[in-house]
Amino acid sequence: MKCVHCGTQNTDDAKHCRRCGAVLPRDSEITPGLPVPDDDAGQTHPLNEDAGQTRPFDEAVDHGETKPLHDTGPKSGPLYAQRIPESDTRPLPRTRNFFEPLPERTIIDEGRYLISALREESPLLNVYATVSRRALVECRQCGFTRNNFGDQYCLQCGGSLASIEPLYPNFVIKETLAPDAIAIERQLAEMELHHGGALLPIETFTEIVFGTRRVYVVLPEPSPFTGENLPNRPEAGDVINWGVQLADALAFLHKNNISFGAAHLNHMSVTGKAARWFNFTSARIQTPGTRTRKAYIDDVQALVAGLFVLITGQAYAPEVAITPRGLHDVFQEVFTGEIASAAQLAERLRDVIAEIRRPASYDLRVGRLTDVGQVRQLNEDSLLTLELGRVHRSVGTPIGLYVVADGMGGHSAGDVASGLAIEALAKHATATLLPLELDSATPLLDVDAWLREAVNVANMTVHEQRKLAGTNMGTTLVMTYVADGQAHVAHVGDSRAYLINAAGIQQITVDHSLVQRLVDTKQLTPEEARVHPQRNVIYKNLGDRSSVAPDITHLDLQPGDRLLLCSDGLSTEIEDQVIQQIVASAASPQEACRQLTEAANAAGGRDNITTIIVQMELLG
Repeated sequence: MKCVHCGTQNTDDAKHCRRCGAVLPRDSEITPGLPVPDDDAGQTHPLNEDAGQTRPFDEAVDHGETKPLHDTGPKSGPLYAQRIPESDTRPLPRTRNFFEPLPERTIIDEGRYLISALREESPLLNVYATVSRRALVECRQCGFTRNNFGDQYCLQCGGSLASIEPLYPNFVIKETLAPDAIAIERQLAEMELHHGGALLPIETFTEIVFGTRRVYVVLPEPSPFTGENLPNRPEAGDVINWGVQLADALAFLHKNNISFGAAHLNHMSVTGKAARWFNFTSARIQTPGTRTRKAYIDDVQALVAGLFVLITGQAYAPEVAITPRGLHDVFQEVFTGEIASAAQLAERLRDVIAEIRRPASYDLRVGRLTDVGQVRQLNEDSLLTLELGRVHRSVGTPIGLYVVADGMGGHSAGDVASGLAIEALAKHATATLLPLELDSATPLLDVDAWLREAVNVANMTVHEQRKLAGTNMGTTLVMTYVADGQAHVAHVGDSRAYLINAAGIQQITVDHSLVQRLVDTKQLTPEEARVHPQRNVIYKNLGDRSSVAPDITHLDLQPGDRLLLCSDGLSTEIEDQVIQQIVASAASPQEACRQLTEAANAAGGRDNITTIIVQMELLG
């Protein structure tokens, strides 16, 4: 039975059209040979009733070639008089499409999105490429892309958005008349979840179009490359890194009672060093229980099977050996059930990465020095070094915590602030950090979380004393935790961290200062900022507020690398290239600290000077 409204072929016993829902006439109600009247001829139909846009309906449908009606019925009988003579033939009336795709350049969702192209079209679902009409900002720290330009801090993680350029990102939008067609994606959007390793649905909304209610879901734009169509065979190291990101994302989904349901290569969006899950049409929101655990294990095993294919080019088989050996063991542990969760898989893959990257055995040589300078009467700087040297079976894996604090607030205030911060950090590290490092049975340390907690412990200590004393005391802070060949740097204020090696010198931190913002907005050059009269004005420090969000950076250390922490008494007196030359040519980290202090004093020594240098060296 063909629908007289949209032309869709239906089964003979159907009462309503499967495409447009119109009532289908019975055979006795159809007069053979007569065209169906079109009540809408010549009218205009709203494209989007909310937006008030209209256009002629005949522009919306491609009729195709029209043909005359053929006189093939009987030449006599009761119906013959009702037939139209062949000489009066006319084109078939156009069919009305109740789910016509929106044209390019249409604006939807209260002006938020502009449709740039139709990607897929079907009677049930339209898929569009769209672009945001609002300027958005992507957080450097967590990757959250929906911060509005002008926001100071990330809505997701609280990280600073200073100096980040605005974006007008692309999105994918699905449109349907049947909400059940995108039900799971709409549920996920309503949960408002975000993770850097998953391109989760962003939002859902409705529009009235051509008099019907259409339902939409907005999705991030995936990379054109998936695990199935990569242009080249990836390096094993890249695949392992992708595995960590995808396993972390699975752990996040499972924590929120979501099983991915199709954790395969064609659901991995790959861009350079980043891999993310996308296309959640087969995902399920689980009810906790035994069956849920099995769904999560299935996700983990499917992920590992995909990683194995990417590395070897073949399906998983336990007898196929891959390197490094630790990775081979991880894969076997997943399929034997020893690794049963995505979080376990992520940590085991991190162990493999550490095995590949870090030197087999290394040591940390440290230099430290603080000096009052040539002008000040009081040294308001403080420093802290806590080290644990470990050698087991001839393998050295030391850890260290290194901190520089530059106090502010004048006599009996700045030195108190920096001292309180250092003391609070020392106590906190002794109580929380060292036990984790000494006891192999404890969970692996979440370094970012520990650094944020430690900085806020120090901040609260200074803040409370500031209120009690009624002063304006405060302090900057730069600290690094070094373990397993990696440096994790947190900072607040304008005390700095540099990486110095054979390639040169690289500033790791970005000052929380007025002149740095002027440099970022191109109102000052770095050279002008160095001598600007307000170069010491900072907008973030410890003690000013009850909580503070440090910037956190991670970097791998290689043998010969030197990490320099310093107060601005060094960085404002000596140019970076001079710092690099002194450190690179010094006989030891301690000698480098001494020479840097002498150079800063020779240049004027207008502020206190504090330096810590951590150098990685191979053992044996």
